[in-house]
Amino acid sequence: MRKVMVIDDSRTILSIAKGELERDYQVITALSGDEGLFLLERFIPDLILLDLNMPGMDGKEVLRRIRQDEKWRRIPVIFLTADTTPQTEEECLRLGADDYISKPFVSIVMRRRISRVIELYDLRNDLETQLQEKTKQVESATLNSIMVVANTIDAKDAYTAGHSFRVAQCAEEIAKNLGWDENKRLNLHYVALLHDVGKIGVPDAILNKPLALTKEEFDVIRRHPVMGGEILKDIRMIPHVGEGALYHHERYDGRGYPTGLKGKTIPEFARIITIADTYDAMNSRRVYRDKLPREKIIAEFERCNGAQFDPEFGQVFINMLKNGFSLDKMSGEEYANLTDESSKLLNKIITEFTMDIKEKAMMDSLTGLYNRSYFKEKVEKIWDAGHTGALLMIDLDNFKSINDRFGHIMGDRVLRMLAETLREQTGEDDVIGRIGGDEFILFYTDMTDHDDLAEKANNILDSMQRKLKEIKHQDITSVSIGIALYPEHGNKFEKIFKNTDHALYYVKENGKNDFHFYARQGHGKNDQDKTADLNHVRYILEGRMGGEEGAYNVGFHDFQKIYDFVSRCVNRKSQEVQTMLLTLEPKDTPYLPSDVLEKGMNTLERAIVSSLRAVDVSTRYSSSQYVVILMDADADGGNIVAKRIVDKFYEIYPHKDIVLTQAMQKMMPTQEE
Repeated sequence: MRKVMVIDDSRTILSIAKGELERDYQVITALSGDEGLFLLERFIPDLILLDLNMPGMDGKEVLRRIRQDEKWRRIPVIFLTADTTPQTEEECLRLGADDYISKPFVSIVMRRRISRVIELYDLRNDLETQLQEKTKQVESATLNSIMVVANTIDAKDAYTAGHSFRVAQCAEEIAKNLGWDENKRLNLHYVALLHDVGKIGVPDAILNKPLALTKEEFDVIRRHPVMGGEILKDIRMIPHVGEGALYHHERYDGRGYPTGLKGKTIPEFARIITIADTYDAMNSRRVYRDKLPREKIIAEFERCNGAQFDPEFGQVFINMLKNGFSLDKMSGEEYANLTDESSKLLNKIITEFTMDIKEKAMMDSLTGLYNRSYFKEKVEKIWDAGHTGALLMIDLDNFKSINDRFGHIMGDRVLRMLAETLREQTGEDDVIGRIGGDEFILFYTDMTDHDDLAEKANNILDSMQRKLKEIKHQDITSVSIGIALYPEHGNKFEKIFKNTDHALYYVKENGKNDFHFYARQGHGKNDQDKTADLNHVRYILEGRMGGEEGAYNVGFHDFQKIYDFVSRCVNRKSQEVQTMLLTLEPKDTPYLPSDVLEKGMNTLERAIVSSLRAVDVSTRYSSSQYVVILMDADADGGNIVAKRIVDKFYEIYPHKDIVLTQAMQKMMPTQEE
């Protein structure tokens, strides 16, 4: 279920907005800008409704902070304002709001505007994802083309053939001696492979000239780092790739080119490539000289260390040379093999990088499981490979009660708990996903036996129940599972998905906390199954009823049903029933921080349960309110009960930052037709 945060200083507006939206959205409310920003640190909503004019931090400042934070800046924001002038509308949009709704708002208009803005953001995100994937494909093709040209340049001259590959090998060896990890070393290897790509723009006559270069010709050569940097600047697949091309002729003393960078301002990849590039030049035969002896090379590096080369990196390489390191020039055939292998490795890193980006985009950030679209893609590939299996849809029963009573931090903990349970019950060939809110999906590859699947489902139910019992939530939520087989119950994803959902719906409508297999001819059970179900229901109900004292505390949805039932009973019996609203308010501050409010609400629940009779019913109505039904009580009796709850609350709540208020009203009979 999508999340909407409403930030407004009016409790009435928050209550109305929550009531209008909670059928379609998970609604989180905040009474001030400070509280809204506090809650944003804990979860990211799909949209924010933000009051423009609030005391303290107003909506403009809240929006400014949202847009400045990398985690939040993409959240769509709709302003709520009573000022409907064109100037205000223009200001809202200028500040970065996606829309604005005038107060008092019309519910259908509010819902449609929220739906439209979320739909537009989904579309934009989808287009951006497609653009990113297309960009990766273009970059991949571009890099392959660049690599071919770079290899061609190296092969033009018999004296420089294999230069880029040898530089890459040498740079990687230096990084290994510096203690760099494998991924960073591999990154450096690919940066070094492309360091001379700018020579694409240098004429062959200058590259292959056997005599000394003129000043003009040398100036052309000196431009190749800039050309290389321009060619590679937009390639993001290989981190730092442009740095190697642009800065590999810089010197540590600042006398290099093309920019004259000095010391540590030269990127470390470029500082290492400079050493490897210089070594290969010294160690290679030129038309005007033979390669230098090892002793001469060591002497040159010692002389230039700290001037041309980074002193730390240079000393590491000098030690390598003294210990026998060498990259002798390779033969043409060996070079061809190695460059071909290098191109394969480059393709491999591009592919792996692209898949890594794709997988991260397809993962649910809270649980680390696949989202629905990528789950579908993975499962369909398994089917295309000729495998069968079973699709399970798993749902947390009454999950909203967890969020309402204990907050979204606890709700997130339960969701991660279920994800962990599913991982424990699956193998490496199976696929797990989260399809939204409290619904999960699982595919068991090549498992179609009912007994085996029943054992797996029971293991999930039992394991989750144990974990919920550890946090004392086993009576609040449970797990329901629907199961369908591939290809028996559908050979297309949408078909089997729909049938699995039917099986889950059957469980939800018949007691929950169970599993059920989809059946083509209907979902009914035989008499023996029904008897077993009835015994199970009696066991659960009697277990819950035994030994309970105090008020019957339920979720708001169940409370509505009980309220309706009691209201009907009032018609038939001459007894009075009172409804009471208990509200926690801040004493000396504009709002209650979430942690303080949650402690206060937990204390209030204890005070209610311990102060009332077992026939009374209570529920958590909002983040700061409880509603109570007092059976067979007149106004005087209700006031006595209210005082008892208030006294009990202050008795067990040690702080002085909360005020508990109460309002009471006689329940009127339902008018029956």
